[in-house]
Amino acid sequence: MIKIKSKRGLLVIIGVILICLIVYALLIEPNLIVTGTVLTLKFSDLPDAFNGFKIAHIADTHFGMWHLPIRDDIAIQIIDDFKPDIIVFTGDIICNVNGITDALKFIAHLTSIAPTIIVFGNWDYWSEANITELVNQVKELGAIVLINNSTMITRGKDEIYVAGVDDPYTWRHDLTRALSGIPINAFKILLAHSPQIIREAHGKVDLILAGHTHGGQVNIPLLGPLFVPLPPGSRKHVAGIFTENGTVMYVNRGLGCSMLPIRFMCPPEVALITLVKD
Repeated sequence: MIKIKSKRGLLVIIGVILICLIVYALLIEPNLIVTGTVLTLKFSDLPDAFNGFKIAHIADTHFGMWHLPIRDDIAIQIIDDFKPDIIVFTGDIICNVNGITDALKFIAHLTSIAPTIIVFGNWDYWSEANITELVNQVKELGAIVLINNSTMITRGKDEIYVAGVDDPYTWRHDLTRALSGIPINAFKILLAHSPQIIREAHGKVDLILAGHTHGGQVNIPLLGPLFVPLPPGSRKHVAGIFTENGTVMYVNRGLGCSMLPIRFMCPPEVALITLVKD
């Protein structure tokens, strides 16, 4: 009898642990633990007027995938408190057409805080949304949408350029076209959904801001991420800062979830980046 009770007790303990892990991965981490990652990036060629320029970087909201609305409220508050000069949104805004309404409400909040620049990701296309219509809706909210082109930002007599490629993961990008017309010696920020773009862009731009990976979304201790949606040769770019041939790249863990609405040991993120003259 003692052995049977012990086995039952052990099963109860295991069951309670599993339930707690499920609740944590489904409700707590992906919705309540939104991290504001503060970064200071130094560049020797940054124009003087842009010393202290602040960028809020978000990615992978995946509107249409179930989540608690408080996730978006926390992210907006983090961005608002940062008082950014611009906000950049590197794709996977939606994962199905049911998320468009909430996505537009979210973008409206962003544009009320600071000028907002957006590029698209693979799920924006896989969602079967009418991209032309979505572009127009986003532009009506005051956001800039970059699809293999660029925009100039001025401060006094100085200027920097923000270029954006269409989704590299589905091979819609055209880096040459995105950078065309930008002076060679200009300070260049490149927005791309997938970090695999660094293979083409290293040495051509100063800073790349990307997302797509979700940081792995589910990270098992000692084993790492279960899945990284990148081609061979790019899977090291899971999250964080990377430097190749003078180009700095930051890969954002993103706000949302893909496939399943869970995160584990990989909380959602808003990156708060300050550019500093080195």
